[in-house]
Amino acid sequence: MCNKISNKIRTAGIASALFVILGMLCLPISTHAVESIKFATLAPKGSTWMNNFDAMGKEILAKTGSEIKLKFYPNGIQGDELAVIRKMRAGLLHAGAMTATGLGEIQKEVLIFQLPRMFKTYEELDYVRDHLREDLDKAFLDAGYVLIGMGDIGYYYIFSNHPIRTIADLQSPNVKMWARTSDKIGLEFYKRAKIATVPREVTKVLQSLYTGQINALTASPYVTVALQWSQEFKYMTNLPVSVGVGATVMTKKKFDQLTSEQQKVLIEAGEKYQSKLIQAIRKDNEKSLEALKQKGGIQVVKFRESALAAWDAIAVETHNALVGQIYSQEFLDKINALLQEYREKNTNSNK
Repeated sequence: MCNKISNKIRTAGIASALFVILGMLCLPISTHAVESIKFATLAPKGSTWMNNFDAMGKEILAKTGSEIKLKFYPNGIQGDELAVIRKMRAGLLHAGAMTATGLGEIQKEVLIFQLPRMFKTYEELDYVRDHLREDLDKAFLDAGYVLIGMGDIGYYYIFSNHPIRTIADLQSPNVKMWARTSDKIGLEFYKRAKIATVPREVTKVLQSLYTGQINALTASPYVTVALQWSQEFKYMTNLPVSVGVGATVMTKKKFDQLTSEQQKVLIEAGEKYQSKLIQAIRKDNEKSLEALKQKGGIQVVKFRESALAAWDAIAVETHNALVGQIYSQEFLDKINALLQEYREKNTNSNK
């Protein structure tokens, strides 16, 4: 009798266990699976960029019911942008916030936005970029990436330890001008302007400033502060050389693994926070410029008006020289046509 009762209890226990296991298997997979998107950037932790990305990650996590989690790797801990791109292609990373170096490795035509003296105002940049967004989305998709959002780093100015008022000042043997190793536009411009350069990737700049291998560069005010470069300079030239562009991208392979609803949340959050980031970074650049002047001991020098025509002529030469290397003549013409359209509209509206 005892054995029969014991067997019944054992059988009931096994049945209960099987019921629980089967019940768990029948639950929707989405309640268990958390899709981790590995996201790398050079942006320092605590910077406006990273604060923005953190907020975006939290919103995506909340709106997908904790199904999509962005795992961030800030401070360049995954290497420079070329290393990040290699890891993305290998599937070790899935997304990243890129400057021109990384973007150019994916889709080099986007580098056209960083041509020297191309955009005179942020409004011009916004107008052209908005009109070309569909073209850019397609170009990145064709390259195997999804463009989550585009932004800018701000206007680049010359920071130096010698006052720079003309191109001749930059041609001095005392000036050791930094250029990114992969910056074809900057290198082409400097070559045409007969300015000697010291090629380095971003992650090597601070050390090179400490050792004196570099003593001049172009960057936005906020970048020089955020990356601790500003403390190594005495002067900033007030000439806006170019606009630094950036974007957030994700591999199409990883994007395609998400449900259509998850993709929608990701794209909407990306656009929302990229738009916020553009405005925040522009304000940070204004604040950083004032801080550099008031507290950082940076002296702002004026680029001579008489030297500006020569600078702009070399800039246009650079635009034309890179046709066929980075972008097509058609794409350059399209941007110039949009710029002309915008300028004519604003000229007429101001009359």
